[in-house]
Amino acid sequence: MMEPSPQEMYLKLMEVVRHRFDVIKKLSESAVDDYGKSEIAAFHGRKIIEAIAFGCLISAKNGLKHLPQDAQGQYNAQAIIKSLSKKGIVVYPSPSIIREASSEEREMHNVKVVVEGIPERRITKEEITKKYQRMHNWLHELNPYTKQGQKEFHQNNSKQLWKDLDELSLFLQSHVMSIKGEAFFCILKDKYDGLTKVASLSKA
Repeated sequence: MMEPSPQEMYLKLMEVVRHRFDVIKKLSESAVDDYGKSEIAAFHGRKIIEAIAFGCLISAKNGLKHLPQDAQGQYNAQAIIKSLSKKGIVVYPSPSIIREASSEEREMHNVKVVVEGIPERRITKEEITKKYQRMHNWLHELNPYTKQGQKEFHQNNSKQLWKDLDELSLFLQSHVMSIKGEAFFCILKDKYDGLTKVASLSKA
């Protein structure tokens, strides 16, 4: 059986991410109690951030043809992102759209389409790590010797959790992951058929 291509791997990963966002949306509209909603949503949010880290690995391998050994067997998103950064491997999602090139851009750069960033949707690596850590706090049973009860914990943390999840959704909705002139462009939910799409791009 042939190993899937990097593009196929990235698509499968993003399809799972899309599914998790769909679950979070259904949860937010369900009759589950508020603490239960937030707890399950945090579980999916943390896994979405882990998928972002795995996506960085897939993209790095696609562009560089190799990966640091200490990053390959990791599951912790923070450890993966840190490992890649330590090795000087700059790969990370950038919220973006693809648009038709203007006549000026066609003339000056000889391009038909342009990848354009959406700065207001960006999340830094430092902030993604903070979100990851905040979501982790929801995943342990509350220790009665160190934490207040569920009601107090929810009051203090739920607003930030749902803000983090909304920001993650916008961050990944339409994004580019690129390195060394090789890139994936992903749309989590295509406006025409509702499917998750990934295209492979190359400067060459």
